[in-house]
Amino acid sequence: MPAYIAEEIALRIARGILHPNEHLVELAIAEEFKTSRAPVREALLMLEKDKLVQKVPHRGFVVKKFSKDEIHQLYDATFRLEEIAIQKAITNATQDDIERLEQILLDQESAIDNEDIVDFYELNEDFHAQILAIANNQFITDMHQSLRRSSRPLSFLNMGQGKNMLLSYQEHTKQFEAIKNKDVAAGVNAIREQEERSLKTLDIFYAI
Repeated sequence: MPAYIAEEIALRIARGILHPNEHLVELAIAEEFKTSRAPVREALLMLEKDKLVQKVPHRGFVVKKFSKDEIHQLYDATFRLEEIAIQKAITNATQDDIERLEQILLDQESAIDNEDIVDFYELNEDFHAQILAIANNQFITDMHQSLRRSSRPLSFLNMGQGKNMLLSYQEHTKQFEAIKNKDVAAGVNAIREQEERSLKTLDIFYAI
């Protein structure tokens, strides 16, 4: 139950249903999920570990509001891991791996055509998870998953701006081509291009 509650709250934060600094009332959450407050408290502690919520004196848990510096540090760590992962994926990728990545890109095209940001976001996570799986380093995977959980609301916000879904798809296509052609330099450049574009968007919303 705690893991389920944590995931539901995380999704609401990612989709902007719950906003930065919004108070998370344990009793209300317990009533909604028809449980006691103990599983809710455990779920909130899980979210605190993922840096999606924080405990404030005399208020309890609130949705975390990131500072600009925190975002840059978070993205620096995330994208450095992705650079390592894509280099390992380029070495390890089989034809089946290539075909799975290609199918995710085709599904992303459909999500863009349908203007379905929720579907595109999930496919975005699938794309990165597939590259991590090909890289085949569990320590990198675990660290990356933790960072991606923390950045979910930022990623969702990012993708909803302007042409960012299309730009993200184009960046993923470059990463895919780099893996397919075993071009390490192109893969790293594509990762850095995505990082730069993402931070430019987020800097508009998080100026401090």
